[in-house]
Amino acid sequence: MSIDRTSPVKPVSTVQSREPNEALPQKTRLEKALTASSANVTLSTAQSSLMQPGSSDINMEKVEALKTAIRNGELKMDTGKIADALISEAQSYLQDN
Repeated sequence: MSIDRTSPVKPVSTVQSREPNEALPQKTRLEKALTASSANVTLSTAQSSLMQPGSSDINMEKVEALKTAIRNGELKMDTGKIADALISEAQSYLQDN
């Protein structure tokens, strides 16, 4: 689709009225939803450790090195490898469905 073929956005002329329960503040609606159906959730040990502040599965040194390389224009991308992976992923998806 070309941007030249898009139509301009038309302004909203009237405001729709809300249902009475939609007028409640978000917090009140959330509290009612929570009291109506509550569930117990148990995290596994691995999930619990990931939720701890300070635990991280992200290599921040590598992230900073990549950010610096991008900023300095030094990051080299193998576009052929990226294209091959995209094609392989699409083929796998089409075969599975």
